[in-house]
Amino acid sequence: MFTLVILSLGCLHGLYLSYELIRKNTANDANRMLALCIQCFVALLFFILLDESGAFYYVPYLIGFQEPVTFLLAPCFYYYVRRLTSPAYLPFVRTHLLPFFIAVLCATPFYLLDAQSKWQFLYGDMYAPDLPVWYLSWYENGFIFGAMIQVAIYLVLSWRRLSTYQIVSENNFSSLELINLNWLKRLLLMLGSLYGLWFLDEAIEVNAMACIDHGSGIGCHYDWLIGERVFFFSELGVVIVFYLMSYYGLRQPEIFTQSNQYLELEKSETNKYVNSALSETLAAELCRLIEHQVQDEKLFLNPDLTLHDLACASGHSRHHVSQAINQSKNISFFDFINQLRVTHAQAQLLAHPNRSVLDVSLDSGFNSRSAFYGAFKRYTGVTPGEYRKQHKQLAEKLS
Repeated sequence: MFTLVILSLGCLHGLYLSYELIRKNTANDANRMLALCIQCFVALLFFILLDESGAFYYVPYLIGFQEPVTFLLAPCFYYYVRRLTSPAYLPFVRTHLLPFFIAVLCATPFYLLDAQSKWQFLYGDMYAPDLPVWYLSWYENGFIFGAMIQVAIYLVLSWRRLSTYQIVSENNFSSLELINLNWLKRLLLMLGSLYGLWFLDEAIEVNAMACIDHGSGIGCHYDWLIGERVFFFSELGVVIVFYLMSYYGLRQPEIFTQSNQYLELEKSETNKYVNSALSETLAAELCRLIEHQVQDEKLFLNPDLTLHDLACASGHSRHHVSQAINQSKNISFFDFINQLRVTHAQAQLLAHPNRSVLDVSLDSGFNSRSAFYGAFKRYTGVTPGEYRKQHKQLAEKLS
């Protein structure tokens, strides 16, 4: 009963999380890819739920359809990492789906079995008679091994991508880049932990089979090891990861609500506005006017301010506003706004020494304390607490 409740909660929460990812920004293909990854996890949990509850007895034709889905998880996650760490648009390379299609092709003989044969193969004492020898000899045994190798490869590739991204960008992080990097590190750690739990579950199963078949396993005298298990660590881990993702999404909404404007901005910067009709002189003048407007109207205090909002407020196109800021100040829109927010926060920290750092960060236009700390230290070289302490010591010396 415990397992069924946990699996049901995991499926429902995973569906809700993937729905929110797509609903919050339908134009963000990175979110769609993460939602697809979550839906793959949900599909695996759902099939496990059918197995644990005995529901396969009523829908035996569904048996086995979940296995190839395992080969979709890692490519979807890797693309999500690449999409958030690359300024250019990255189409999904279809060769990443090759292991999935190979798995589907190899499993076709099992899919073509009638419902009764599938049921006997899974729960009966005899193998289904119509399966080819190669399927019974190596596919069933090699499937898990191949899936684990594929996931390990993509986890390593994702880790290398994040390491390279951090090295290349460590001196030029915008607030959004810093949030993305920290989020992807946490997500990679969570999926790496899931991989470890999956490996542990498979090792326990192999050991249990060795105990049952040959009596040569480890701890064969423990009934809980060779008997039916109440739950698998990896199943429980997936459910926990779903809730952790929701927690981080609530704590830092920028993770899931960011649009592709940042990516479009970086892409346009690489082209250096070759086809733009805005000259450097006009760009500098427009930047000056925009800066005055943002400061006079305190637009930077709006935590949801976007390039599109600023363009509408200034009466100019988004492309021209982006070009004016980038060419005149040699920074992105996000850096431009965050610098103004940090400057405002500096004044607030000194003017109100008893106010908490969290209150100052929210009043300065930041969505979270962690985003504020990252931006503040980047532009000032110290944390907000250290900044207050330094000025307090300086004031004491002068007095």
